[in-house]
Amino acid sequence: MTNDELQSKTIAFLRFPLIVGVVLIHSHITDGVVMNGVNVFSPVDFPVYRAVSNLLSDVFARVAVPLFFFISGFLFFYKSAFSASVYKDKLRKRARTVLVPYLFWNLVVVGLFFLAQTLMPSLTSGANKPIMDYSALDWLKAFWAKDSPDPDKIGMPIDYPLWFIRDLMMVMLFSPIVYGWVRCLRQYGMIVLGFLWVMGWWIDVPGFSLTAFFFFSFGAFFSVHRRNFVVDMRPLLIPSVGLYTILAVCDLYFMGEPWCRYLHNVGIIVGCVCFINLTAACLERGLCRVSGFLAGSSFFVYAYHGMPLALAIKVVVRYLPPGSELEVIGLYLGSACVVIGIGLALYGGMRRCVPSFLSLITGGR
Repeated sequence: MTNDELQSKTIAFLRFPLIVGVVLIHSHITDGVVMNGVNVFSPVDFPVYRAVSNLLSDVFARVAVPLFFFISGFLFFYKSAFSASVYKDKLRKRARTVLVPYLFWNLVVVGLFFLAQTLMPSLTSGANKPIMDYSALDWLKAFWAKDSPDPDKIGMPIDYPLWFIRDLMMVMLFSPIVYGWVRCLRQYGMIVLGFLWVMGWWIDVPGFSLTAFFFFSFGAFFSVHRRNFVVDMRPLLIPSVGLYTILAVCDLYFMGEPWCRYLHNVGIIVGCVCFINLTAACLERGLCRVSGFLAGSSFFVYAYHGMPLALAIKVVVRYLPPGSELEVIGLYLGSACVVIGIGLALYGGMRRCVPSFLSLITGGR
């Protein structure tokens, strides 16, 4: 296959594994499971579970969202000159492919919250304001950034995984600045943004994450300068795998140390290069192939999984409370697999029965 074909297949193949990573992040029980304002389960007494889940969800899977931003930035500028008319056309198309699904899925979760608060109040955390009591401001926050109970965390939309789409829409809105930055400053601009991101020097405003701006710009760099990122990264295959392995082990071992967040961020950058290289190498050698079904289902699974996953974990904890390491690991991995499996089944059924509606709510993906 040509280098362009390999690059395209690498992007297509990565979509589903990265979504699996996102689901694993959200199936990770860190502080506990809260129902009716009471923490009914804590993972503190399960060190094996914490080691496994930290490695999968807080090390490996943390590459997923930055790599999605990278791919989005690359595709936004891919094989197109950039001008005022092109910018307007891209925003018009993204209104259909990004904004419409964003509004739809947040509205779906509003409805699910209402049903849960009405029919299953004992399974809710008690931290969320009843939907029936929403003011106009509450409705706006639900679709942008709900108030977080943790003052150190930025608010999320009510369908919390969609913070990625929210931040992606904002960086697309500022894409002329991104274009000028990567075109004029080239790799030096990437070094500046990368340093700021690693150090965490940025403003905490919902929608304006440095993760979005840095990795979107990183991907845009290759498109703007007409470079094939698979070809450019290929010489780094062995070094990136070796270095990422070391960084991942250190990240897991020193997790919780104040300085470890810098090592963690460096590991994410190296991890992006590592996963791209491994995927391209496997595709090139015929060790794996792209599944159109899995690649196509990735956005649906991503958009739908948040609340069903939280509900699945709470149902299991309430009626089959885990009491051993194996049971807690089973809850962690099993809930993610079940929710992904149901998502794939729903996607497959809708693709056969209501393809036009499915296309609308997934942005034509």
